[in-house]
Amino acid sequence: MIRGYRWMLSALVLTGALVLAGCSEPGPAAQPLVTGSTADTPSRVVTAIYAGALRNAGADVSDDHPVGDYGQLLEGMDDRSVDLMPAWSGELLGQLNPGAAGRSSEDVYSELNQALPQGVSVGDATSVQNKQLVYVSAELATAADADELADCGRLPAGLPLVAVAEPAPVTLTELAGAGCAFAPPVVLTDDEAIAEVAAGRAAGLFSALGVVGDDSGLQALTDATDTMRAQDLVPVFRTAALDRNLFRAMNKVAGELTTADLTTMAAEVDGGAEVSAVAGRWLAEHGS
Repeated sequence: MIRGYRWMLSALVLTGALVLAGCSEPGPAAQPLVTGSTADTPSRVVTAIYAGALRNAGADVSDDHPVGDYGQLLEGMDDRSVDLMPAWSGELLGQLNPGAAGRSSEDVYSELNQALPQGVSVGDATSVQNKQLVYVSAELATAADADELADCGRLPAGLPLVAVAEPAPVTLTELAGAGCAFAPPVVLTDDEAIAEVAAGRAAGLFSALGVVGDDSGLQALTDATDTMRAQDLVPVFRTAALDRNLFRAMNKVAGELTTADLTTMAAEVDGGAEVSAVAGRWLAEHGS
């Protein structure tokens, strides 16, 4: 009886060990992790921050830095030549599922999770937003009693609309749906566009990262009803590439990086600073 009990106990211990082994968390890939980005400065800065955070958490991160559009980077994830990239949630969702209905941050994040290819995941969204908003001069906003995008119809009909890049057709459709009756958009340089808006001669279509400082004389028409699709910064990664420790490190960045941080860092890099130095300073300041 005792012998049978011992045999049964040994079998249970062995079974438990096998179960634990099967449930143990896989470690990071043997080959170095590769972080990629699009060519714009904010994306390059964020990629350097994620790469540094992963290194600080013990990962072997390659110095290679593939640059491409979202489609190319996702293809890299498919062939395992790219492990992680930053993305704007609404922009990536629109490319993966042009008919997606999501507009709010929560809905866009949920639909993006469903639209990503198998084996690719999205981490926690940061508080960094790149959503395009309509800006007008503070004087014009007061005169028209316009504080929100829903008040767009109170602005003068035919008011010129300036932007620093050609707006996507879906963006113009969203503006029209909000009651905006702007003239066809005109693309100007950053300084020219901001000057036109600050003088009250035009409305501006700018992202949160495109307007720097609080003294520009501009006022954003807040999008309280989520007329414009959310554009939140999210990390997109090969699911098998990150273990739990690295996933936590990545999400710690998501919890601390702000729009103001990224705007300032991108401006420094555009002014000649090294991306790695700017990202390293942020990581040191935030203990990431």
